[in-house]
Amino acid sequence: MKYGLWIVTALVAAGCTAETSGQAAGGLASPPAATPPAVPAIWTLETVAGEAPVPGTRFQLKMGVDGRIGGRSGCNNFSARYALNGTAFSVHPPMIGTKMACPEAVMAQEATFRAVLETATTAAVSADGKLTVTSSDGRALRFASAGAWENNTAENAATGGVAPPMPVSSHIVMRCGVEQLRVRLMDEQAEVVLDDGSAVMLPRLAREAGPAETYTNGRMTLERQTSPQHGFRFARGRMALTPCILAQN
Repeated sequence: MKYGLWIVTALVAAGCTAETSGQAAGGLASPPAATPPAVPAIWTLETVAGEAPVPGTRFQLKMGVDGRIGGRSGCNNFSARYALNGTAFSVHPPMIGTKMACPEAVMAQEATFRAVLETATTAAVSADGKLTVTSSDGRALRFASAGAWENNTAENAATGGVAPPMPVSSHIVMRCGVEQLRVRLMDEQAEVVLDDGSAVMLPRLAREAGPAETYTNGRMTLERQTSPQHGFRFARGRMALTPCILAQN
């Protein structure tokens, strides 16, 4: 089942139930509620607590059928588990993410964005297709559709529209030059989640005697150094390997 159909069913169900109850109690049929368009997996923030995002920032919410949300909170990436039952919506701690510093105004807005998500009680889609997430104190995040996941990139289309997994606590968050990566080492391969949310699997080269392990698919290379100290280096294509700075384990 595609993301859109699954989320639409959850968000609209409560509204359908309420309408049916109203007809039974009043004896008169209420005008049918407008049916929102298919809900995509990706949303772009329009307002946070009634204010527009700071110019130049990116706030994005990705909702998965695997029970995870993630995205961009202005300055940093984030990920958490969530529950949705009708319009009842909650985010389960801990919310993990990167820990980069941005201008004060951006950091303040990011703190509000995360606080609303972490204390959210409802999520509802209006007739105009906008998603509103409301916290227990009444503050709200309003999102516009960013399009279906499978239409975003050629890579996603090639996977049949299945979104890559959201980051989990076992991912290592790192900054490699201008790129921010989330890396998870597994048996004989490394999963690299890029800043746009797409995931790439890098097979490990045959073990060699030495202080490093190399994972590559020919287009990307990740090197894990084990001596004299632990660390990572990353490169695309034939570019030189760039040292990575760990942000969070």
